[in-house]
Amino acid sequence: MQITKNDLGKNQTELTIEVSVAEIKPHLTKAANQLSQKTKIPGFRPGKAPYDLVKSRFGEMAILQAALDDIVNQTFFRAVTQEKLMTVGRPEINIEKLAPENPIVYKAKVSLLPNVVLGDWKKLNIKKKEAKTSSEDIEKTLKQLQELNVKETRADRQAKSGDKLEVDFEASINKAIIEGGKSYKYPVVIGEQRMIPGFENQLIGLKAGEEKEFDLKFPEKYFQTHVAGKNAHFKVKVISVFDRELPKLDDAFAKNIGFDTLMALKEQLEKNITQDKISKENQRVESEAIQEIIKLATINDIPEILVDNEIHKMIHELEDSVRQQGMDMAGYLKSINKTHKDFHTDFRKPAIERIKAALVLRKIANEEKVNVSVDELNAEITKQEQMYKDHPEALANINSQQYKDYLTNVLLNQKVIKLITEKIIK
Repeated sequence: MQITKNDLGKNQTELTIEVSVAEIKPHLTKAANQLSQKTKIPGFRPGKAPYDLVKSRFGEMAILQAALDDIVNQTFFRAVTQEKLMTVGRPEINIEKLAPENPIVYKAKVSLLPNVVLGDWKKLNIKKKEAKTSSEDIEKTLKQLQELNVKETRADRQAKSGDKLEVDFEASINKAIIEGGKSYKYPVVIGEQRMIPGFENQLIGLKAGEEKEFDLKFPEKYFQTHVAGKNAHFKVKVISVFDRELPKLDDAFAKNIGFDTLMALKEQLEKNITQDKISKENQRVESEAIQEIIKLATINDIPEILVDNEIHKMIHELEDSVRQQGMDMAGYLKSINKTHKDFHTDFRKPAIERIKAALVLRKIANEEKVNVSVDELNAEITKQEQMYKDHPEALANINSQQYKDYLTNVLLNQKVIKLITEKIIK
């Protein structure tokens, strides 16, 4: 096999590969056997007909074409290994020469993993903030627990601040109802400020069955950009008014949710909030450390195929998140007034940042000789098998080679981040 390499720039290389007649021959024999298995040849069992008989039956060119994929796949892999190339994505293959009793010549255009040169990252000094839980943090969480245990009673009176209302409403701009601007029996708690400014105050004084129309302006930085800063007309009908009685914050309240005293509940909340803050601060400094390492590094051009793959991965992650929240992607896209095509633009910059982070972590792993042992991988697989023991589909996935490769990469990144933490986070 002869290989000629041509550097195309921007981390792309073209290989011209010539496969000799002798190297092709075993593949032709294999392809002939496969052809004879698919079509019965009189006097021979499937796959057992002599090569010359198969050749006379199908033609030598048909056998060559049947063998082509196998020849290209194997020789391309050998060529990449021989040239010590770190490729990403699928190669672009163009057959240059294909004829019986002749060498096969093809070109393979490949994208290469960008080369990374790390700066002196070990001299970085990333400061970690102390995680403290304030009395305000505890009071806020207690308030949320109160809200979860609120007692609601239908009230035949005018609505006041603090009440919960169920309302039918529609919002229109220039007499056209806006997307997502119509709802039935929508719950609103007056004073929570979850609606646009002014909406909840317009409900004060209304009783069940009463209607009201009013105009409000959407905030300039509203999440639905197509209505941001615009004046809208609202029609509202109150369906129900509920009096809301929050439980008292006392020992009885604490016992109702599993604690002996209110003090014991507060102590547990302090521990939980502190642990959550520590976790978030760890994530923050780890992210900052990686970003600082990226700034010091020199990273070659990132191939478009790598960016596209990362964008697709991010879109799939978003789709999974949307489904887990009980929504469908079409409805979600409509609610934010975006298309899948918009995500390809929106996700491009963060996708490149994720790729750079993965590249520097990989480079640090190589330079610091960080690796994941078979025992470490097997221990993690055993842990996950125990976790998903009642889910056969998950178990099958855990034991697939693709998942093992993914898990190895996750464990490797965790070990590298731990190394970075020990070296530069103070």
